[in-house]
Amino acid sequence: MSSPSTSRVGSAAESIDSASPISQAGEPWLPEPEELPTTPWYEEKASTLRLSDIPIIKDKGGMMEKFEVVIPHPDERAHRPPPGFHTFYMNQIEMGLRFPIPRFIAAFCRHISLSSSQPISPSSRTRRG
Repeated sequence: MSSPSTSRVGSAAESIDSASPISQAGEPWLPEPEELPTTPWYEEKASTLRLSDIPIIKDKGGMMEKFEVVIPHPDERAHRPPPGFHTFYMNQIEMGLRFPIPRFIAAFCRHISLSSSQPISPSSRTRRG
């Protein structure tokens, strides 16, 4: 004999299974275009760093004078670094990122078209001069 709660669960599961587009079509369910968000899931923010922060960045990152550090303009974003630059976040420096970035990592990021900031997360850029 089943309890009332068991029969409710069973009937609910049956109704869900019978109404599921997955079980009917046998294919993965994908949302309709009108169900997709119209804005990105992330928020684009401008860097809060200032030119006066460059010496601190260079010191914390262990950078020699061979590296040029540039603070991004308000319309620039970390996921789109200029050619020849690597983008990074201050929290990466605070967590131990040091320069030069190993060649393997830099080459790998270039190969897969990924900014070195993307695997981790205001930002600044550096280029070896």
